[in-house]
Amino acid sequence: MKTMIFSVLMLFSTAYAGAEEARYLTVTTATQEKSVELATVQKITFTADNIIVHTTAGEISFPLSETEKMSFTATPASIGALPLQAEGLQYVNGQLIVHTPGLLRIYDAAGTLIQVAQVETAQTEVKLDNLAPGMYIVGIGDKTIKISK
Repeated sequence: MKTMIFSVLMLFSTAYAGAEEARYLTVTTATQEKSVELATVQKITFTADNIIVHTTAGEISFPLSETEKMSFTATPASIGALPLQAEGLQYVNGQLIVHTPGLLRIYDAAGTLIQVAQVETAQTEVKLDNLAPGMYIVGIGDKTIKISK
């Protein structure tokens, strides 16, 4: 048991080294992957059986025996954790509307970068006609949403 806790702590401390720009703590277990905004995390504790992430909204518990990985990420690692709309980035009636200039990136559900575009002006509509039906992750600056086409 001590070896397992030590391994998890080592994994946690190694992940922390690259956390300068991270906004999410992502915990992967054998049955789920959950991303939690770092701004809401108050502390992380370990019991004999669980890792408990204490947030401003309550506690999230992960079975220690099933925990595979804890990492810090700039965006949520789980597609399910992403919002459908974000301030400055919206998908409405089949059109992607970008409210702020920047480098727009579109990824497929497998995480492969499939399209990059430089958005020069606010209120730009980006056509997605060339994308096959499916789930996509769209990001610009610090805004990331999921869309279903």
